[in-house]
Amino acid sequence: MCEMITEPEHKIPVLMKADVVVVGGGPAGIAASVGAARTGAKTILVEQYGCLGGLISISSMEPPSWWREERTTMPGGVVEDLDQKMIAMGAVQKSFFKPAVSIAYHTEMFKYIVDEYIQENGVTPILHCMGVMPLMDGNKIIGIVTESKSGRQAILAKRVVDCTGDADIAYRAGVSCVMAEEPTGELGIGELLGATLVYGVTDIDVDAVEAEADSDPSQRHPVMHKKMYHGIQKAREAGEIMPKYTNKSFIYNYKTKNELTALNHCWYPADGTDVLSLTKAEIESRKSIVEIIPILRKYEKGFENAKLRNFAMSIGIRETRRIVGEYRMQFKDVFDEKRFEDSVGVYPVCMDGAEGVLPAFTEAYFQVPYRITVPVEVENLLVAGRCCSSMRRATTITRQVDFAMVTGQAAGTASALSIRQDVLPRNVDIKALQKELRGQRVRID
Repeated sequence: MCEMITEPEHKIPVLMKADVVVVGGGPAGIAASVGAARTGAKTILVEQYGCLGGLISISSMEPPSWWREERTTMPGGVVEDLDQKMIAMGAVQKSFFKPAVSIAYHTEMFKYIVDEYIQENGVTPILHCMGVMPLMDGNKIIGIVTESKSGRQAILAKRVVDCTGDADIAYRAGVSCVMAEEPTGELGIGELLGATLVYGVTDIDVDAVEAEADSDPSQRHPVMHKKMYHGIQKAREAGEIMPKYTNKSFIYNYKTKNELTALNHCWYPADGTDVLSLTKAEIESRKSIVEIIPILRKYEKGFENAKLRNFAMSIGIRETRRIVGEYRMQFKDVFDEKRFEDSVGVYPVCMDGAEGVLPAFTEAYFQVPYRITVPVEVENLLVAGRCCSSMRRATTITRQVDFAMVTGQAAGTASALSIRQDVLPRNVDIKALQKELRGQRVRID
């Protein structure tokens, strides 16, 4: 048991008031804040880092949908908005995988483009500010407590959308949550999907790397998913001692003349809800990356002069808490191409998780039900992103970046609409919500 202290009661100042406050400025939070603002709500977006973008900008996750093909059914809305803004700025490249029409983002430009995007839509951002606790009136949430360089402050709101990725606000408000509660693939109960620290390298012969990637079609194939493995395989055969937390292959995407800006092959068993686990994950992952670069120099074509360029701002977390909502998304729903009366978007049939990889190589899709954003116990709170309500096996889909934007846009729009209708978010008129989302160019069916 942990030793406890009692925090003295004290008054804290109110920083702002809003109709809707969105906690977490990642893909779900961006979409939620835009959805709420477009529906007429005064909207505040709170983000702990100095930029918006979450996994994309903070963890250098360059291709939000690496699996996309020509006929893939996409959800539209904020997903399409951001793609088009990035394309217009010349801030995209083709992704690593072939065949695919996926695009990789220039993640530094994404920070700037998202700043513009949310302000164009009338959202008020607050950066360097962490939403740490819910403010409750009985079972109704009435705002959040924040911590920042300005100290401990409150933001009061009629509705709150938790887009923290870890259900931080919902969990602390008393919403039932689960985490690694059932087996999936080779992972047992309590074993979380690994976390990844993305990193960049410079002084690379990019032409040689591209030629090597093309030399074996399985390396770029999204289903086989072998990624670039020749050099690491040679290193193993030569008896090299491989760093503990680097994988047997790697992916790169965005590149310059002599740089690969985001290599992905570090895999650490971290708990994203535990500060000590996160600390260890960051330190050990950096150690493994520094140790793998000399091995890549020796065995990987084009890496002969490779040097570390940068580490991502934060390790990327794949799995933590999920709420138990009015409906829990099922793995079977995806492959049955399930349709729901309370659909708030569509998503392609695909997967990427412990049970395998399947790109969206057909037009098959399923509908996303509103109820997965609605917690059972707490009112005036909706939850979007990878902490939405789903069975564990379904997180292979629900944790994906574009899926987070679908649930985010729905939750933000529903929050604002429920204020207009003067009803609790769980009782919002679904037909009116669907009409509002279609007006935001979201595909509903």
